[in-house]
Amino acid sequence: MKPADFFRKRNFTKVDFEFEDLIGRDLSDSNLSGVTLKNRDIHHADLSCCDLSDADLSDTILFYVKMRGSDMRQINLSNAKLWDAELYGAILHNANLKSTDLFYSDLRTADLTNANLSGANLRHANFDGAIMDSIIFDGANYDLYTLNTVSDEVKSLLKKEGNLW
Repeated sequence: MKPADFFRKRNFTKVDFEFEDLIGRDLSDSNLSGVTLKNRDIHHADLSCCDLSDADLSDTILFYVKMRGSDMRQINLSNAKLWDAELYGAILHNANLKSTDLFYSDLRTADLTNANLSGANLRHANFDGAIMDSIIFDGANYDLYTLNTVSDEVKSLLKKEGNLW
């Protein structure tokens, strides 16, 4: 096993990461359900195909993080900074994304059913092919790029509830 693979494919459901440096770590294919990583800096990490259901990543810096295909049902990402994050194909049912900064994030084919994006920064985020049923955009900021990546139904909701940048 390479040292870089030490964190891959592990069960971390009961691990306390309080003093662990996770910047740039490869945690892909791991079980992180219910874990608390609140107020941390985890930029450049790979969390692809992870179980992050019920995890608390609020106020966390997640710049350039890979979360492709991860199960993030009921995750708390409120106030998190996900600049240029890869959330392609992620499952975000009932996710708390209040005031989350998704600037330049890739959410293509993600499932955002019942997600709360109130006050989120959606500028230049790509939602092409995303499932966005029963979503809340109250006060979210978006730009024309983002608007062109959502369905017509979601487009009208975003225009009604959000703010054009």
